[in-house]
Amino acid sequence: MDYIEQIFARAELQQICSFLLYGAERELDTRSYREREEAALRHVIGRLQARLPEDEDELSNLVCAYGAACQDVYMEIGLQVGAKLAVQACGNLTPRV
Repeated sequence: MDYIEQIFARAELQQICSFLLYGAERELDTRSYREREEAALRHVIGRLQARLPEDEDELSNLVCAYGAACQDVYMEIGLQVGAKLAVQACGNLTPRV
């Protein structure tokens, strides 16, 4: 396998996202998007309930609203970054003769 094939073999969306967001590689998470989101939400809700147990539904709704706002922002950023990378990749294509 030559070095170009190795680059494509290492291409992994989670690694690219991790590098762009945090500047480092992380261990791959094989859970589905939904499983990852639900686990994070359960963790946050559990910690909040331990400190503020009186209204679980309100806490859950507030956390979900915050998550939805973050999701919107990062989706827009992701689409813009993806478009920028696609333009750069298309600039590297050479016409076949």
